[in-house]
Amino acid sequence: MADAKENAKEAVQDILDSRREFTLETPENEILHFFIANPSGEDIRKADWQYSKVYNQAIVDEFLTQSQMVDLLQEKGIIDDDYTQKLETVRISLGADLFKLETLMENSTPEEKEATALEVARLRDELFQLNQRVNGPMANTCENLAEDARTDFLTSRIIQKQDGSRLWKDFQAYRDEDNTALSIKSRFEVMLWMQGLESNFLENTPEQTALRQIAKTRLDQVIAEQAEQSAESEEQAEEQVVEETQVEELQLPDEPKVEKKTKKRRGRPKGSKNKKDKPDNQGD
Repeated sequence: MADAKENAKEAVQDILDSRREFTLETPENEILHFFIANPSGEDIRKADWQYSKVYNQAIVDEFLTQSQMVDLLQEKGIIDDDYTQKLETVRISLGADLFKLETLMENSTPEEKEATALEVARLRDELFQLNQRVNGPMANTCENLAEDARTDFLTSRIIQKQDGSRLWKDFQAYRDEDNTALSIKSRFEVMLWMQGLESNFLENTPEQTALRQIAKTRLDQVIAEQAEQSAESEEQAEEQVVEETQVEELQLPDEPKVEKKTKKRRGRPKGSKNKKDKPDNQGD
């Protein structure tokens, strides 16, 4: 019986440990920890129901579908042959430079790697800007509105606290959340999780990884040079002290001071000069 309880406890702990974690920093600089758990079958069915409900309502409200939006963008000249050609050119260039960056030989100079990494970053940003021309309008299509509803529902069901309890008791509680930063962060993390991306995927792209390695190498070189200069300065200071000590030891000692002796005067002492003896006073 004890073994069964212990096994159940370990199974629960394994489930808790396998959850994906993310953090949120509060205005008071407190770090809050939250977790993403796998949805249950019921969660998935209800999320799909939310998708269908919102999609049908969007149709009734005369929102455009994705295909209708593409036709409208083409009609307005937002999507044309030049745009399509430029988009394809940037994609090909980005793929080529990514391959070049990942296959650079180890003996390539940091300058070559840095130049390629910066070009990859530039192309990725250009591709993002081109896609935004379409992604903005497409966000208001029936399909995207419905997908947002499904993501919101899953977010309300699979975000957990440290102890495994749900952060929101139901979908309405999630929609009524006063902490906007928490709900937005949770939804964003669930979107990344659904797409198989890590929270820090933007920091771990090949170009960012290469740039960090280059920066670290340069920093290590600067530290090593400073340490070498410091060691040389200390060595020079020690040599100077040794030289000064040796010079002091080689200097001759000063001649000893000779005390001056006071010469004794010869002759009679002062006040005893030769004088004639005066005759004694004689009586009358």
